Amino acid sequence: MKLTVLGRWGAYPKAGEATSGYLLDTGNHKILLDCGSGVLANLFKHISSEKLDAVFITHFHYDHIADLGCLLYATRIAMGFKRRSSPLSIYANNQSSLFSKLTYQDYTKGFEINPNIILDLDGLKVSFRQTIHDEYNLAMKFKYGNKVLVYTGDMGFESDFYNFCTGADLLVCETSLFEDEEGLFKGHMTSRQTARLAQEANVKTLLLTHFPHIGSIFDLATEASKYFNGNIELAEINKTYEI
Repeated sequence: MKLTVLGRWGAYPKAGEATSGYLLDTGNHKILLDCGSGVLANLFKHISSEKLDAVFITHFHYDHIADLGCLLYATRIAMGFKRRSSPLSIYANNQSSLFSKLTYQDYTKGFEINPNIILDLDGLKVSFRQTIHDEYNLAMKFKYGNKVLVYTGDMGFESDFYNFCTGADLLVCETSLFEDEEGLFKGHMTSRQTARLAQEANVKTLLLTHFPHIGSIFDLATEASKYFNGNIELAEINKTYEI
């Protein structure tokens, strides 16, 4: 599996960048994880809309869905010009009224996900876990062959989350706060909490993302390295990470 970062900022994008969005490529699947502000412009540097197999949305905060409406239009145009033959599947929780918007005429189709569901998409197995956040958020685990990717979406620290990501090859974890800012914003993680999660879960690589706009993001990696002995990466726009 490969993961390409399309957006890495929390709340709003830095100039010329994007909020949350990632392209997961297994070789047989091309999956978009979240679709925040500015994500589509980066997605189209890698694939066209008609090549996208599915979209997974962690939650309905705008920094994770702002470009989703434009993706619906892109899918309509692709089908109208016969470049796409089937509706785009969009997976999300149904705890928001926005869920109904995921089904757009005959061009896209919304599907409910929840912690009781395990999907098998032609060998790609996907499971979910609710996290602590002020909007209903589902962390996601993707298993393909012998590789495992966990993407948290947005979450506050919880000690029993370790089991969900134990042994993950790549943990894509929100890191919205510096280590001395614990409790500043409920439902978000500090660099120390993120690193301790990775250490306890024995993950191979920790990818820090969903960055704050005040302070140096490079300090987040420095702080995390004090608590996690594995490989630490800072999410970079349009960089691809091997899983």
